[in-house]
Amino acid sequence: MSELNIETIRHSAAHIMAAAVKELYKDVKFDIGPATDSGFYYDFDMEHKLTPEDLKEIEKRMKKMLSRKLDFTRFELSRAEAEEMLKKENQTFKLERLKD
Repeated sequence: MSELNIETIRHSAAHIMAAAVKELYKDVKFDIGPATDSGFYYDFDMEHKLTPEDLKEIEKRMKKMLSRKLDFTRFELSRAEAEEMLKKENQTFKLERLKD
């Protein structure tokens, strides 16, 4: 197994955060979530406006997910398969990105 670099770790952390947010807020719509020079972020949209207490709960969920030591699996889909998956999940921002 290759050694993980900081960009890979930050990218993975963004995905974990997105999964935690999805558990808490089913209606969330995701856009992009890249690694940055100082960490990571994820753009998303939802009805609920986040509070400092929400951020604590998101972090708690992220830690719980990490404690399960789940494997990360990268997979590729055809454009049509990706479109079908994103439509099913109502991820309109991701669908727009797919068109780009």
